[in-house]
Amino acid sequence: MTRRRGFFAELQHQQRLAQQRQAQMQRAATRAHNEAVREAQRFAREQERAAAAAMRASAAERASAERAAKLAHIAAREAEVEERNAQLAVSYDEINNLLNATLEVDDWVDLELLREHSAELPLNRPELLTPTRPPAYQVPPDRPVFVPPPPPSGLSGTLGGNRRHAAQMESAQQEYLNRVQHWQLALSHTCAMNAELRDRWRQQESARKAALADAKHELDEANAERRRQTEESNARLDSLIIGLRERRPDAMDEYVSIVMANSIYPEAFEVSYEHSFDAGDHELNISVLAPHPDTFPTIKAFRYNKTSDEITSTSVPVTETKRRYASAIAQTALRTAHEVFEADREKVIDSIALTVAVNTVDSATGHDVRIDLVRLATDRADFLPLELSRVEPSATLDYLAAAVSKNPYGLVPLANHGVRG
Repeated sequence: MTRRRGFFAELQHQQRLAQQRQAQMQRAATRAHNEAVREAQRFAREQERAAAAAMRASAAERASAERAAKLAHIAAREAEVEERNAQLAVSYDEINNLLNATLEVDDWVDLELLREHSAELPLNRPELLTPTRPPAYQVPPDRPVFVPPPPPSGLSGTLGGNRRHAAQMESAQQEYLNRVQHWQLALSHTCAMNAELRDRWRQQESARKAALADAKHELDEANAERRRQTEESNARLDSLIIGLRERRPDAMDEYVSIVMANSIYPEAFEVSYEHSFDAGDHELNISVLAPHPDTFPTIKAFRYNKTSDEITSTSVPVTETKRRYASAIAQTALRTAHEVFEADREKVIDSIALTVAVNTVDSATGHDVRIDLVRLATDRADFLPLELSRVEPSATLDYLAAAVSKNPYGLVPLANHGVRG
């Protein structure tokens, strides 16, 4: 029998799980739980603030602060109790409505919605697309300009002015040569600094281009792998669709896995499936593995005792727990048959041989055993006319001539069927 969810079944399971969690957020019971959580968090913060105030207060104020801290602590504990009780209410509401929960949705799966479309991944380092900013080069100094002394004129030219002018010219030329020499040194330094800036920029730009090439190469490989996976997934989907059209057992089993993966049970009552399709008889054999009674919730309510500062719990009466567990088992049987028939629009499956069972340990032998709690054989013509929103599940199983354990919570095997390992 099929045990492990396939690729599409797991994909659907995760999507439906997310959808259910989102839907739960809108339910009144869950809103009450969330409100209780917020209140618990608020009281916890108030308790912390009151305790801190008590530590800071003077001796005269400390008694009042400690009383406030104690009251805040009590309020926080009471809010915690309300939070736990709200969660209990959510859990029991989900268990009590296992069958109704599936009647609210269409269990048919449009396989085309599972077709993948490979969108190109973006570059993970877009900053590499921007070229490195060129450096701000230093401006070279201006070359000195020789300014000769003014020539002698008038009377000074006849009284030895030419000699003075020649001396001034020589001094001006020497000063000019000195300024040229300093300019050359400054120009050489500026050119060296600019060359260093240019080399550093070229190195950075070269490194950027190399990193960009590597990033583009990795992106190309990632997109190629993404396209390959998409093509592979869609090829599997095409094979599944063709297989269903050809009524192949393996394709039918895969489709049933997808349908069952869509069926999300509450955390307090999670199930798993094993199934196989008989193409000759057009019959689906399916086993639903229910949770062991030891894991079934039995707490009725939580209470806070101020004297002992303890949170205690009261238990649901055993008769009520047995009734609720038996109802959950019966609802599970009907829910599974309903989901299979509703999802099979092509009417490939004519009948269902269904078992709801629990894996446990035989206390006498210590061996792992499986105890069947419900066995139901029904066909499409008998099952589909049922108005499941208005039925009592145990009565419906009787109507369908199902074999039902007299005490599912006690793991009492079906009469005349025994236990199979």
